Amino acid sequence: MNPAPQQALEAVGRARDTELAVRIGNKARAALAHERTALAALAAADAGASHRAIAATMDISHVAVGALIAKARALPPLVEGRVGRSPLGIAMRYAAGEIDRDTLVQALATWPYAPRALPVGLPDGGAALPVPGTFDEVRGALEYGYIDQDVYDAILRRRAEQR
Repeated sequence: MNPAPQQALEAVGRARDTELAVRIGNKARAALAHERTALAALAAADAGASHRAIAATMDISHVAVGALIAKARALPPLVEGRVGRSPLGIAMRYAAGEIDRDTLVQALATWPYAPRALPVGLPDGGAALPVPGTFDEVRGALEYGYIDQDVYDAILRRRAEQR
């Protein structure tokens, strides 16, 4: 017996939601893996390996190694006692399944956010540009689907409780 049309449509919606969650998780895993590869290349270079030797190991060009190392040098430093380099990075770790919801909420509710200074000279004062190290990264994580509205609200509640 076939399910009623409404039940079938609900099943389609659930399947689509599951597919989106997998895609978002995979995107987060890929970005984190690339960051870790860049950091490994930087560590190899700092240990004295040549760009050509690193390139041969990675099966990429030495020019690409230089770009990876530059990317690694541009990453924010690790903050001792934190589960990520940035609020967005923490949200990506959550989406990738590396940390649980409670760890995520605690980390983002207690993150030492930088004050948001708007860039000068832009028509809207740069209001649409996310500023690294600010709460904008948490809003960005919501927009990218790394966290959902429920998690975002939990972070806001926890931050309000701490004030």
